[in-house]
Amino acid sequence: MGAEIIPLHAHEDAALDTTRILVLRQSLGDQRCREIVDEVVYHLTDRLTQLELAFAEQDMAQLLGLASRLAGLSEQVGLADFARVARDLRACIEAEDPIATGAVAARLLRLGEDSLFSVMLYADQSAL
Repeated sequence: MGAEIIPLHAHEDAALDTTRILVLRQSLGDQRCREIVDEVVYHLTDRLTQLELAFAEQDMAQLLGLASRLAGLSEQVGLADFARVARDLRACIEAEDPIATGAVAARLLRLGEDSLFSVMLYADQSAL
């Protein structure tokens, strides 16, 4: 008798606080707002890549710093859920819980792609 394997496809929709982008747009104008969103998305993408590498190398000091930077950057463009998960990752690292750290890091990476896509799409659409 064999075991049945059921694949689980984990996906989380990103939650975007659009008021952050609207405030940026109102205070800085469309062009500058778009530049800031682009820059933040670039830095988030870079930090997520670094996070994946640091996790593979089990570099907890690097992970801790990246989790903090990801939380701060993501809040600038209204990615509140992403920021919360990044702060959760920091708490897991500080608690020295390797199982939770792995699970939360994986969640952050999954949430990252959809979050970045959502903020870019909203910034493009709201500029119309």
